[in-house]
Amino acid sequence: MKRKTLAILSLIVAMGFGETVWAAPANPFDDVPKTHWSYAAVEKLVHDGVVAGYDDNTFKGDRPLSRYEMAVIVGKAISKSEKADTENKALIAKLSQEYYRELDNMGVQLAEVKEKVDKVTLNGFMRAKYDSDTVGGKTSPVNGNGNKHFYMDFEGTMKANENWDVHFQSETNETYSTNRSWGENDGTFQRIWATGSVGAVDVTFGKKWWGYGSNVAWGHSGSGIQFDYAAPQYKVSVFNFKPTQLDGDGNAINLTNASNTSLYGMNINADLSKVVNANLLVGGNKATGDGTKSDGSLNPDTGITHWGEVDLSAKLLKNVKVTGTYARTNADDYNSSQEFRLDYKGMDLKQPGSFDVYLRLLKFQKFGDPSHDDEWSSLPSDMKGWVLGVDYALGKDIQWATLYGNQKLNISGTDSKLAKDSTRKLIRTQVDIHF
Repeated sequence: MKRKTLAILSLIVAMGFGETVWAAPANPFDDVPKTHWSYAAVEKLVHDGVVAGYDDNTFKGDRPLSRYEMAVIVGKAISKSEKADTENKALIAKLSQEYYRELDNMGVQLAEVKEKVDKVTLNGFMRAKYDSDTVGGKTSPVNGNGNKHFYMDFEGTMKANENWDVHFQSETNETYSTNRSWGENDGTFQRIWATGSVGAVDVTFGKKWWGYGSNVAWGHSGSGIQFDYAAPQYKVSVFNFKPTQLDGDGNAINLTNASNTSLYGMNINADLSKVVNANLLVGGNKATGDGTKSDGSLNPDTGITHWGEVDLSAKLLKNVKVTGTYARTNADDYNSSQEFRLDYKGMDLKQPGSFDVYLRLLKFQKFGDPSHDDEWSSLPSDMKGWVLGVDYALGKDIQWATLYGNQKLNISGTDSKLAKDSTRKLIRTQVDIHF
């Protein structure tokens, strides 16, 4: 039997063998006469349990079969040959020689179909989330999207050639009246980008989510380009993009004049040893009247124009990892942010029962970063506090996450209805089903 036939058996088996087993063009072969020896051979394989027959567990031997139908039955028998006895193995070998041309022809067609299918991959997750969110004992206005969320992330990758892929991402929120937290429409392809390589340099351009280090200095959506060069123990990234993730007033988060703002910088990530990793991010932004003073007024001369972040992580024990992060801008005041994180174990979506526990100690000052990733309004700017969380794999590709956050807020301006230094208590639980 040809080796190529073996390579396609899994696809043949996946097709089953119903009455219309293979949607081939006009069949160039005559039907197999009912008197042909292969009928008796297949009947024996069905009787002995090597193949299961059709969906109703019959062989349909009461009607003539095409050679293509018979070949698919043979292909299914070949895939089960390891469980067959010596007599049936010999029978399968004889059938495979009889129908090898049909099997080979199917292989060519299946390879063409597989090539087309492999050009597109889809993935994402559906989330059901509930928050109990209070500030000073009253309902919190920090999380403006309410306490019940149904959300779906849908992403696709389309392969152009061996070097380049095109990607899209659609985010849909069931209970959001608008998608103001993104400044983009529900249910559309909010982000589209391409990834590829030019020689040893990887290239990413388009509109996507960008994050660096622990995402304290920057972790949000933007439109632009990034170049990456990776070696075994370090990676260098150079980027330039415009923020597109907006707040409820239509401004880039923590930046003013979003339409005139662009970010640029460099990120270097390196393994200093087998257990220690360091990340350095330096950048700046260009804008008309960028940055603000501590009182919230525009400060075009000394606003947030330069910023950076340093991350240092170490795996102290087999299941314990610590990470320290410091971010700073050149704003006049409230210009630094810090995070200390402790992780125990690690959840694996492919391993039901696996889990991780983490503790985050945070101090995010009002102008301490251009725009950090606030993780669904759990980490607002101008606060200090802590978050304790657990992630657990309920089943394969099913994740349950719960966290408790206790934060001291110092919010002014549009959020002046909150008392200064109010205490925010956030309990969040959610289930993600990945696909």
